[in-house]
Amino acid sequence: MTPISTISNMPGKPIGVAEGATGIAITPDGKTVYVTNWIADTVTPITTATNTAGKPIKVGKVPDWITITPDGQTAYVSNWRSGTVTPITTATNTAGKPIKAGHRPRMIAVTPDGKTAYVVDEADHFPGGTVTPITTATNTPGKPINVGAAFPGTIAMTPDGKTAYVITNADTVTPITTATNTPGMPIQVGREPGAIAITPDGKTAYVVNQSGDAVTPITTATNTPGGPIRVGMFPQAIAVTPDGKTVYVANVNSGTVTPITTATNRAGKPIKVGEAPGGAIAIAITQDGKTTYVASSTAGTVTPIATATNTPGKPIKIGGRPFTLVIAP
Repeated sequence: MTPISTISNMPGKPIGVAEGATGIAITPDGKTVYVTNWIADTVTPITTATNTAGKPIKVGKVPDWITITPDGQTAYVSNWRSGTVTPITTATNTAGKPIKAGHRPRMIAVTPDGKTAYVVDEADHFPGGTVTPITTATNTPGKPINVGAAFPGTIAMTPDGKTAYVITNADTVTPITTATNTPGMPIQVGREPGAIAITPDGKTAYVVNQSGDAVTPITTATNTPGGPIRVGMFPQAIAVTPDGKTVYVANVNSGTVTPITTATNRAGKPIKVGEAPGGAIAIAITQDGKTTYVASSTAGTVTPIATATNTPGKPIKIGGRPFTLVIAP
């Protein structure tokens, strides 16, 4: 993993982790980064003050996604092949007893109050895809929530924690009312929905339609989809600025980022990034909203974009094939 100074946009010395690093998460205080290593079946903690890797933490088989509770006390790791979730106590970096989830758990979202973790069970397909709620106080799984279609993927939580939105391979998004853990009527979106981002005010969820080269906005008050917003070819990643005014969409096959003005849902001029399109693209925005960073796995670069002018800076060469991009608080 390569750290990048957001002040100078200079890459630091690569930090050694185990082979097959995929998921990454940062504690709310910004002091520790956790990286999942799916080949080694471990999680590597990194101290950000010194950028040194700690002793790998053994978890389940093929750890994929990692999420940290808002209080920073627990990291939850989905073990794709084990069908479990491992809780890690961040104060001691010790793994707890694995929590049973569905078949091939992947993405995890935690409510803002930290009371419940929702785990997407990717391969639960009969009678439908499921999401497993976990009560964090006891680390006990609840009854799986049927989201109405096979192979659910991404999950996103509204800022008030009242609704979780789950993308499925049926070109739909299923809302889950967290107070009762009941699924709502699936919302039809575009072809092959992938990533999802919700505005800070919680009023709109934006869904990337990978095969449709578009983004579908969903009004969360009524769970109704709006008209598709055309972006670049094969959009993959999406992020919203902290002020909620702009959505940035990374387009894999165009090698561009499309800015969308949320007040009008109009797409702006595409921003050219990286050295080459293709591969996986990740996107993240600094907390002050001044810079958007876009990582390209094919080019092995991270490109900074000044959000005030939507102008790209010089690509930062980091080597390897970056898949995930996270900015410390």
